[in-house]
Amino acid sequence: MSLRVRYVVATSAITLVTLGAASIAVTLAVNASQEHQLDLALVREAREEAAEADKLGGDELAISNRPGPFANDVGPLTKYAVIYGPGDRVIAQTLSWQRDPPPLSELPPPDGNCFDLWSAHEHLRAVHVDLPSHEGSSLLLAAPRADLDGDARFLERAMGTGFAVALVWTVLVALAVVHRLTRDHRTIAEVARRVAAGDLAARIDLRHGDREIVQLARDIDAMIERLGLLLGLQQRFVANAAHELRSPLTTLYGELSHALRRSRDASEYERAIREALESTSRLRRLTEDLLAVARMGAAGDEVGEPVDIAELGQEAIALVRHESDAKGVSIEWDGPGARVIGRAHDLVRLIRNLLENAVRHTPPGGKVSVRCRPGPTRVELRVRDEGPGVPAAEREQIFEAFYRGTRERGANDGGTGLGLTIAREIAHAYGGQVVVAAEEGPGAVFAITLQRAP
Repeated sequence: MSLRVRYVVATSAITLVTLGAASIAVTLAVNASQEHQLDLALVREAREEAAEADKLGGDELAISNRPGPFANDVGPLTKYAVIYGPGDRVIAQTLSWQRDPPPLSELPPPDGNCFDLWSAHEHLRAVHVDLPSHEGSSLLLAAPRADLDGDARFLERAMGTGFAVALVWTVLVALAVVHRLTRDHRTIAEVARRVAAGDLAARIDLRHGDREIVQLARDIDAMIERLGLLLGLQQRFVANAAHELRSPLTTLYGELSHALRRSRDASEYERAIREALESTSRLRRLTEDLLAVARMGAAGDEVGEPVDIAELGQEAIALVRHESDAKGVSIEWDGPGARVIGRAHDLVRLIRNLLENAVRHTPPGGKVSVRCRPGPTRVELRVRDEGPGVPAAEREQIFEAFYRGTRERGANDGGTGLGLTIAREIAHAYGGQVVVAAEEGPGAVFAITLQRAP
């Protein structure tokens, strides 16, 4: 069953139940009110007539045979009255009875409660009361229910007609509302199918309509826009990764092919093997970085533990000591220790990547400084190098995978192009961040912010 049919059926069913219950309740209430008014008038008139008949000796009725308000207090209704004596004997009766009045044995006791009875196919409302001074005698007073029954039938027809009109109107309105709602839904579904087929240029672009649907359309358009950006980044990442993998593989293939073209002495083979080993080492580092990027991208927010940032910093410095010593670059740590939230091996890699980047762009004999600044809830590390710095326009782009900016002075500086990307992903995984700080002075400053452990 479609959404449109379910909505119309549900709306119509709710309307059917609500209007039906309301119609029945109103009909019963109106009929009961009219019957109650007639009962009050009958009881009052019956007691008055019983008192007058009692004064007349209990064998004569004082009720006029004329209908209308001038004859009695019941109103313009034909009155039916009869006095019963002891032994189920009819003492007096009005001429309005077309047949004999009902026998006393068929009547309820004279307790003043109203009831229905039939006389010659006429529906009556009656009350049976005692004559005060004549034991065993009683008075039956009745009036036709024709007006009440007619009003009840008219009310039932009116309610039924109103119910039918309301039900038809409800179905029509429900169909119109569902058509409007599903029209926007069909547009959204069509765009979703186009996007699933690869058309990331498709947009809903819904400007008018229900506020909730318009907001949903805007959110979906924003999601498609974001998907397009992510897909573009993914495509560029794959292309760059293929290019970066091709370079060391090409070098490795060339060295090995060149070594096998003719017989060589041991020193030439050793040189070829060392060059091949260097290309293999670069290929291994690139593969590890690619795996790290994939792992950090899929992991989401990591669950860390309290670790000492100073100890991790010293471990990271030790890991880059060989590279820094080879260039004559010194690394200095300044600041107290502080405990942060994270996994030790991830944070060591974060600091190591930034240190390797700083050493790589610091001239020989220069210095890389690391300053730790603990705060109440955050801990900040600032890694400063003495290189050419990062232009303001590249401070965000530099964290993109394989980005080559003006700081890269050669096609191969020993890096994989993923170090800063991995550093930022690790920081984000533990609720922190890595940015290029806008500080005066030579070189670039990378600011790492991490959550401080309680």
